[in-house]
Amino acid sequence: MAWRNFYLLVFVVIVIVAGCNDDESADRGQTEERDEEVGVETYDADDVAEDVADDEAASEEETDAATDDVTEVDVSEQMIIYNGDISIEVEQFEEAQRQIEDHVDDMDGYVVESTVHDRNSDDRSGAFSVRIPQENFTVFLDEVASIGTDVLERSTYGDDVTEEYVDLESRLRTQEAVEERLLTFMEEAETTEDLLDISDDLASTQEEIEQIEGRMNYLEDHVAYATVDIQVQEVAASTLQDQDSLNTWGQATSLFTDTINVLMSFFSGLVIFATGLSPVLVPLLAIAVTLTIIWRRKRRQMN
Repeated sequence: MAWRNFYLLVFVVIVIVAGCNDDESADRGQTEERDEEVGVETYDADDVAEDVADDEAASEEETDAATDDVTEVDVSEQMIIYNGDISIEVEQFEEAQRQIEDHVDDMDGYVVESTVHDRNSDDRSGAFSVRIPQENFTVFLDEVASIGTDVLERSTYGDDVTEEYVDLESRLRTQEAVEERLLTFMEEAETTEDLLDISDDLASTQEEIEQIEGRMNYLEDHVAYATVDIQVQEVAASTLQDQDSLNTWGQATSLFTDTINVLMSFFSGLVIFATGLSPVLVPLLAIAVTLTIIWRRKRRQMN
């Protein structure tokens, strides 16, 4: 009898546990069904990373296709940064500087940097760095060359940045798509942890967008405005000297005075030499005179 009651109790417990599990499974199934119906989406950084990778791959394909198209683009549509260097000689530095500044203003350009050396001397020089609209680049160089009496150096060179710009555009579209997706995740975030993760990824994406836009703005500015570096050297023109600058009488008087001073210095040196050596020279001179007199007397006696 006791064993029968024990088996009955075990059977009841098993039935109760099985019923609880069925209820939990049913609840989970209903919850999942509700989530699917509502369309709730949880944030997963790995999923976003995979999406970004896919976008980057698509971006590379677009870039390659765009690069192939670049070769077919008309030259007027290409993005080329022009730079020029010119060095000239002038007779009047201030006048040359004024003309350069006037040409810059007339062509809607601006002076970036200006340096002048020896402003108060007769051989002044200066260096100017100016930005000129690209369509006026060659004309401006011709105008600067016409200012100088001689063109010492003139060079131009260009840098084609079309391919780089197309690549930046593609990368920008990709990052903007990622930014939009992250903003959507942020609106649907249900936990603080998801919100923090999304904020970090969003900040990194927006920083990348700012860098791309900054580089694109730089390229656009340097394509629109060419840079010209100008070196100006003043060279005085040859002119006839007047009588005042020659100073003939003054130079002749100075030469005569210098000659007298040299002679006086010479004889003064002789006097100082003789006086200083007189203790030796006087006895030697006396001996020489005595020997000369004796030699002459003997010669007379022999004759």
